[in-house]
Amino acid sequence: MTHQLFIEIFATACGLLGSLVLSLKGTRAAWGWLLFAMSNVGWLGFSFENGHWFMFIQQIGFSITSALGMWNWLIVPAIERRYERIVKDAVGGL
Repeated sequence: MTHQLFIEIFATACGLLGSLVLSLKGTRAAWGWLLFAMSNVGWLGFSFENGHWFMFIQQIGFSITSALGMWNWLIVPAIERRYERIVKDAVGGL
């Protein structure tokens, strides 16, 4: 298997799995954004190595939306859960 073929398979699989995970709206749906980001990295590498510059630009845009998705669906909720635990521990002692 060539390096390019591996990247294509990896990026495709991550993108499809990310779509599936997100569309199922389960408790782990937010992790679809991480899979999208992994797909974006693969497609960025593939498009760069092959000189597909418009695809490269598109993947930069998709990477930004994946980062926003991870921020809103994974990072912010984790910060909020941590903050709630800290407040609960502080107030719980009263």
